[in-house]
Amino acid sequence: MIDQPDRLLTGVSKDGRIRGRAATTAGLVHEALSRHRPGLLGAEALARALSATAVFPATWKDCARVSIQWSGQGPLRTIVTEIRVGGSVRGYVSEPQAGEPVLRPEGRGLGHCIRPGGFVGVIRQEAKGPFTRGQVELTSGELDEDLEKFFEISDQVPTRLRSLGSTWGDEPGPHGAILVQALPDDMPAELVGGEDLLSVSADATPEEMLAVALGPGYDVLDERPLLFRCQCERERIETGIALLEVDELLDMINEDQGASVRCDFCGEVYEFSREDLEAVMVRKVTGDGEE
Repeated sequence: MIDQPDRLLTGVSKDGRIRGRAATTAGLVHEALSRHRPGLLGAEALARALSATAVFPATWKDCARVSIQWSGQGPLRTIVTEIRVGGSVRGYVSEPQAGEPVLRPEGRGLGHCIRPGGFVGVIRQEAKGPFTRGQVELTSGELDEDLEKFFEISDQVPTRLRSLGSTWGDEPGPHGAILVQALPDDMPAELVGGEDLLSVSADATPEEMLAVALGPGYDVLDERPLLFRCQCERERIETGIALLEVDELLDMINEDQGASVRCDFCGEVYEFSREDLEAVMVRKVTGDGEE
């Protein structure tokens, strides 16, 4: 049972050299898992990816959304997550039922979920519209650790990032994430180790997480809620259908007698009857509804 809403807390160390972001993500993780119902490996991977995405170091006055994609030749193939201004998070696994957990003493159980091969890519959309893209090769296959490498290699920012919590147990438990980054300084800051971050309990508050990441007495910069939310809606799906070629629409009307469209991000299914598609066709060929 989830007692408290998910929160994201951003702080800076007293000396101003280290910035941290800590989040509780149990609510959004549980919502995503209940919608997608992935297998054991897919559930753990999606939970960890969503939690890592929740602490992505975006400045929301300049950034509208961030999309992250882990892709490779492993059983899950691709994981896509997104966070938008306001704290809405969503995501999915392309092969949610594939693979099985492989718990190794030296690893955390996800090294094979996307690898071999592959990359983690990040797309940032600025508030005014333009996109910036970057990607790096996967190294460990542990999703949060590979995103950490992205910041260090692509952004050239020393970073520690770990997702907390696990879905391996019988009952879904608490989840969260901690991100720590060195701020520009003449003397490089010494960041807390990844193992130290993993020692933090998943049911800790964001305040307690930042105390480990930044040391006691840090300054709070920002606090905001987090939740699982998808931007799909029937009107958007209908607009997408209208972009199909006339022959494709006719096949859907005459052969399929309608259409069923499932949103990858949230699992919502939108049903369009033959009559609905005929109305779309009429608007398409007559230009009705265009500006």
